[in-house]
Amino acid sequence: PKGGTCGKHPVSPHALTGNSSKIITLYDLAGHEKYLKTTVLGMTRSLPDYACVVISANNGIQRMTKEHIGLCLALKLPFFIVVTRIDSAPPNIRQETNANILKLLRLPNVKKLPYPIRKEDDVLVSAKNLRSDRICPIFEVSNVTGQGITDLMHFINILPLRKNWNELLTQPKEMVIDSTFFVAGVGTVVGGIVTQGVFRVNDAVLLGPNGLGGFRTTHIKSIHVKGVETTEVEAGNDAALCLKKEKRSNIRKGNVLLCPTSNPKSYWQFEGEIVIMYHSTTISDNYEPVIHSNTVRQSARIMLVDREVLRTGDRAHVKFHFLYRPEFLKVGQRLVFREGRTKGIGTVTKLVEGSDPAFLGSSRKTMKEFVREAHAPVVTKK
Repeated sequence: PKGGTCGKHPVSPHALTGNSSKIITLYDLAGHEKYLKTTVLGMTRSLPDYACVVISANNGIQRMTKEHIGLCLALKLPFFIVVTRIDSAPPNIRQETNANILKLLRLPNVKKLPYPIRKEDDVLVSAKNLRSDRICPIFEVSNVTGQGITDLMHFINILPLRKNWNELLTQPKEMVIDSTFFVAGVGTVVGGIVTQGVFRVNDAVLLGPNGLGGFRTTHIKSIHVKGVETTEVEAGNDAALCLKKEKRSNIRKGNVLLCPTSNPKSYWQFEGEIVIMYHSTTISDNYEPVIHSNTVRQSARIMLVDREVLRTGDRAHVKFHFLYRPEFLKVGQRLVFREGRTKGIGTVTKLVEGSDPAFLGSSRKTMKEFVREAHAPVVTKK
């Protein structure tokens, strides 16, 4: 910030936004495998410009480190590495960790140019070229001694925006909802990223899709950005909008706010080009992973189009059918699907209107019969 209070007196959100020349939003995502779905949701819904992969100098590269780097590569998200706890790591362990990082970045399926930060000029060069997604800066820091912290903060401060949001200001308004609240005396509040256009107080917007795929009209009562009330919010901002006469129970993650004139549609089915990042055996028809795309998170059934089975590393054109409700999607939207340790990535290539009861019904009937037979009582005749 250019001014404001510090020390024992906390800085209010209004003072922080008013006195800052640049505001950087950081999302702290889980590193444990148990919370991988939360991490995937954070990486897909937040539309981040860059990712920071934190590695302990003592523990080195873990299996989940490779998983997270794989997600960055799948989403084409530029990332940099921060090696922490260098003050407590023995020299030989620290050297081994650095060597393993260099080896990982040079793998054929990663193809990153390691760029260790040694001096201030390296900070400027890496910040300028990180957007090209070719290099990977490596910082070594210690929160105890403060070594490397200044370079890291300088680097984050001068990172440029990766997406040109100004081009989207003239597009029809659109906001993806990732959280809902009920504030006493205020009403239902939704939070999310404004991906297109400009939202203003008292605007009429479409909210949906509901369980049947429909959209309904609602009005914006108030807008808050970074904890500060405002009259409008532009594309590229994370905002909280209070909606008039809406129940929180009728809004879920995956809903969107859209321009009333956009005539939106929701879809049960879509086709996509996918790549299998990992699967222990093979994937065939009727496989049901969880789809992550923006704030959409729902199980879908796969129907293979151009081949019978898929294995790790295979590319294919497939058809997905959501199991529970239609979702709002766009052609070109990137997706990540997972089920246990199975992971894959893809891109939406075609949207298909309507549901296919036969596709879902026959599989469900077969499954019910299988379960009924498996749990049927065994009768023995004497």
